[in-house]
Amino acid sequence: MTDWWSELDDEIVNCLVDQESLTPAKLGQKIGMSPEAVTSLLGRLAQEGRIAILRVARTSG
Repeated sequence: MTDWWSELDDEIVNCLVDQESLTPAKLGQKIGMSPEAVTSLLGRLAQEGRIAILRVARTSG
């Protein structure tokens, strides 16, 4: 993994440490990415054991 990816991963983890309950949309706004991209990254970070996804909420749509 390149330094860019590591920095992005660290930025996401740090945002979640600062504010545990963030939606992918809100997290995406903070780091300048789409909610879909953030969701993908969160899934990978969870698979790697760097984060735990504790709650899933339904969206309207």
